[in-house]
Amino acid sequence: MTVAAQSSASKSREILSNADVVLMTKSGLAKTIIIRKIKESKSNFDVSVENLVDLKNAGVDEEIIETMMERADGDTRRETSIDIKTETTAENVSTTKTVSIEKKPVANTGNRREILRSAKTVAVEKSSLNPSRQALEKELLKRKDWQALDLNLVRHKDGADLYIEIGYVPLSWITHRYVFRVYDNKTGTVIAAGETTSWGSLAGNLAREISKKLSKIL
Repeated sequence: MTVAAQSSASKSREILSNADVVLMTKSGLAKTIIIRKIKESKSNFDVSVENLVDLKNAGVDEEIIETMMERADGDTRRETSIDIKTETTAENVSTTKTVSIEKKPVANTGNRREILRSAKTVAVEKSSLNPSRQALEKELLKRKDWQALDLNLVRHKDGADLYIEIGYVPLSWITHRYVFRVYDNKTGTVIAAGETTSWGSLAGNLAREISKKLSKIL
């Protein structure tokens, strides 16, 4: 195998993970280089709330994290083929057939924009005691960037197009960190995520970050 062929084969096998992004960040690579690498490589990123917080704590730039989320959300409907060996008893001949398994579609960046533009209602779901739902809704309604989204707040998640999930980061007694994710209720797609602290006004901080993240999609 030639050097070029070996390089090509190595590249095709490479699949980026969260740990790879942290390694590139700690190695001092420029943000633009890391983002380009993410966009040009296959990836298997875990963008759960816990892992988003871990990435932030590891010093990964927010723009890089957003690019990771876009890649995690950006794989459109794919089919995974598996080989099932079947035997023809009469002829005692083994044959192989391919069965297609359809994965659940995940919205790409353009689709996230369309999801947000078509949404009319949004609900707030909390796993933390604070802030109160009423306080957060009040702060959201005061913001012009939220008003521009033209989203009506509703009480129950089941009847909403989108819902905002808020949780407290365990063991963050000093920083008092809270994370949020905005989901498309129909597909479960995460269209925005972020974190803030309770310093000052938790409801106000969350309202600002949620509005800013959603506005950026548009």
